[in-house]
Amino acid sequence: MPNDTQHAPVTEVGLRSLKLRPGVALQTQGVKPGSPKLEAQFLAAIEGKGVMVGPHAASSGKSPLKAGDEYTVQGFTGQHDFSFKAQVIQTFEVPFVYALLVYPKVVQARQVRRSLRMKTSLPAKVSLPGGSSAIGATLVDVSPFGAMVHAPSTVGAIGDLVNLAVTVDFEGEPVNLEIPAALCHSHKAEAGDGVHVGMSFKTVSQRDRLILHYLAQSSTEPV
Repeated sequence: MPNDTQHAPVTEVGLRSLKLRPGVALQTQGVKPGSPKLEAQFLAAIEGKGVMVGPHAASSGKSPLKAGDEYTVQGFTGQHDFSFKAQVIQTFEVPFVYALLVYPKVVQARQVRRSLRMKTSLPAKVSLPGGSSAIGATLVDVSPFGAMVHAPSTVGAIGDLVNLAVTVDFEGEPVNLEIPAALCHSHKAEAGDGVHVGMSFKTVSQRDRLILHYLAQSSTEPV
């Protein structure tokens, strides 16, 4: 998972502060030894009352969670890893399948990104400092502090410094950005060929950061 913050501490926060959106992917696991990990999704929460958790979107039928059992729930908001333990109050099949969990008093959270990244699709180039060679790529998400690109092959090793070049439409005018960044992770794309490469921006000028804020805010779909 991309990491824009290094060695961030785990803190206790209220669930409400995470501002979870319906559909956020979750993973649940019973606290009993040997319990399987189950994919799920966040549906809604009423503070102090309960948390509605549905099965994974591809699943159907009854909720795999059992009333009376306690589960560890884990997820990622786009900025924070989080987890909490809660007992299932009751499961429902009508009007849709979901389990109602006890609302947690506190949630363990760790900041992974300094800001929410937004989906985009822009031509980009990734090169080593000095510009000796460049790899054509597609910018697939961005924030003022980092980005992910889809590239045909691995760009470099974790920790390598690169330059990300992309042209942005800023208030109707094309603006060229070239931002130094450190590679954070690289993994095979889930669909199709190529790899997804995550990077954390290094020194960014005030002008470039303003444009990155504009680019992130011009998209409406968070990662």
